[in-house]
Amino acid sequence: MNKHLQHGGAVLAVLAAAGTAQAASLALNCGDSGKAGLEARRIKAMAAGVVKRQSKHVLQVEAAGKTLAFADKPPYDEPLDGERYAFCERKEGFILLAHANGDELTGKLVNEATGKVGPGGDAVLFSADRRAYLATSQDNGRDGASWTVYALDGRQSWTGGDYLLHPTKPDYKAAELSEARWEANGELSAQARCIQGNMAPWRVKLVKSGGAWNWHPHRKCPDA
Repeated sequence: MNKHLQHGGAVLAVLAAAGTAQAASLALNCGDSGKAGLEARRIKAMAAGVVKRQSKHVLQVEAAGKTLAFADKPPYDEPLDGERYAFCERKEGFILLAHANGDELTGKLVNEATGKVGPGGDAVLFSADRRAYLATSQDNGRDGASWTVYALDGRQSWTGGDYLLHPTKPDYKAAELSEARWEANGELSAQARCIQGNMAPWRVKLVKSGGAWNWHPHRKCPDA
C-alpha cells in the first residue's frame, strides 16, 4: 500500500454524523506567513492582545486563560533544518500557526475555547458544524500535498494525498484532486481530474467501502 495513502485507525464518524449543514465552512490559510513584516500586520489586524512575538524566536498565544509559547529551535537560519512557528490567521475562535519542522511544512491549530493545541496544516477547512476539519500540508520537494481529516479533538480519521492512484499500478497517480469542500450532509468532496487525456473533471466523495475510506465514484483515466 502506498505510504502516502494510509487509512487512520479511528472511524471517520465525524463525516457520516455531521448532519445537515447549518453554517458555512470555515477556512484558515497560512500563505506567505514567513514573509518579512507580514506576520506582524496579520497579528495586529486579527489577533491583537491574543497573539504576540515574545521574542524573535518565541510566539505567544493567549487561549482559555492559558499562555501558550511556541519556541523555534536552532539552527534558525537553515531553511530545511530547525523548527519555526509563524502566525497565520485567527477566525471564529481558532488560531492557525505555520509550523516548519525541517523539510515538513505543516501547522498547529489552537482552539481558543479550550486552549488545546491540535494538528493543523498550511491550510485547514472546517466542516459546517465544526466537528471535523481537513488539513493540508507539504513536504519540501515532494510531488503533491498531504490531506488529513481530523475530528475537532485532533484525532486523525483519514490521511492520503491530493491524487487518485491507478487501480492496478499502486505507485502511479491517475488523477489529481483539488477544490476540496464539505457537503451539506457532512461528506468531504473534491474535484478529480485525470492527469492524462482530456476527460472532463468529476466530483468525488470520501466514503467507506470494503472497510476502508476511499474516494468515489471511480473513473478510468487514460494511461500515460
